[in-house]
Amino acid sequence: MVQTAYTDSDMLNIEDLKKFHTERRERKVTVTCAKNILPVLWLDSSVFIDLAKIENRENIERDRASKLSRLRIVARKAVRAEKLVCPEWDQALEFEGKRLEQQIRRIVSDLSCGACCVSYWEAKDRQIVHGLKAYISMAESIHIPAKVHFHEDPALTVREAKQNRYIVQADVPKPPNWIARSERDKRATHKDLEVARQEQRGKKRTFEQQLAIEQSAESNVMVNMLTDFNKNAITGNLDFLGYMGVQGYLRYQGFWREMGGPGMELGGVYSFMRSPYYWELPIEDISSRLFADLLIGHSKVKVGDQRDIHHLATAIPVAHYVVADNAMVDRCRRLGVDSKWDTRLFSTRTLDGLCNELESLT
Repeated sequence: MVQTAYTDSDMLNIEDLKKFHTERRERKVTVTCAKNILPVLWLDSSVFIDLAKIENRENIERDRASKLSRLRIVARKAVRAEKLVCPEWDQALEFEGKRLEQQIRRIVSDLSCGACCVSYWEAKDRQIVHGLKAYISMAESIHIPAKVHFHEDPALTVREAKQNRYIVQADVPKPPNWIARSERDKRATHKDLEVARQEQRGKKRTFEQQLAIEQSAESNVMVNMLTDFNKNAITGNLDFLGYMGVQGYLRYQGFWREMGGPGMELGGVYSFMRSPYYWELPIEDISSRLFADLLIGHSKVKVGDQRDIHHLATAIPVAHYVVADNAMVDRCRRLGVDSKWDTRLFSTRTLDGLCNELESLT
């Protein structure tokens, strides 16, 4: 199939632009995501917190403590043997500024050997670059390479750490007011999500109906936020936080322009975000499904659910093994997220099976 490259000069009228976007929004797209060459392990933040408590001789339920201690030993051995990668993920907000922060950081460093994955937002940006290219060329498929999820080659990072016998970390401690603001935002989001869940339950929406809402919601948010941003910029009321809130959307418009997308950048990005080229990207597919299920569910939203969903949406596409809490594991399996993205899910009750697999690697 020959793909056509479009420029602004090709798109001279509204009808052409409408046809351009309609063809892409109605197209079926196959999306795949490569796994890292070495198996990758992701651990829920609660695992690191409990490992720190165990190290600190604090009270942890005996069976869980035994399984987690074994997991740490076998994972560490497999990483040192260069048969597994257990990278550091963007989970610092779960423990930064809290009581066991230093112990947790040491455990994370010991298991990761310096290997590090990008944040949810950076992984999303990198996947969107691939999605936008495919949208503009109207490609039939999108392939996300494993490397987009890492700062550097994780295997090489581990090897260098072993040779040099030290791990380089570049974490800059966040100001206390930033940490406090993040905690307030988390609790406010939790409250808003629970209110939304109760509203959706009252409307008796199906999962498919709620999923469709989740898939289109961010495009509307983008337009509203950019409208407010532009008004504030004109009136001189723009502040740093206002800019930070829309910088991702401004980047997407920049990508559109650099790739030669036709028409206005905002309209192009908006249409892209309402197409399968966007919502079938791994990070969007997983987060949309998990949020949709959360909002029509019987169970109350928990304080950490939003962050857990972001963590899982980042980790599942690239990780071979994922350890999460029972509720999230059950949710992902019920939705088929694990099988779709070829990831093995484990909770405390199945950690023995994971440990056996990790031992077999060495």
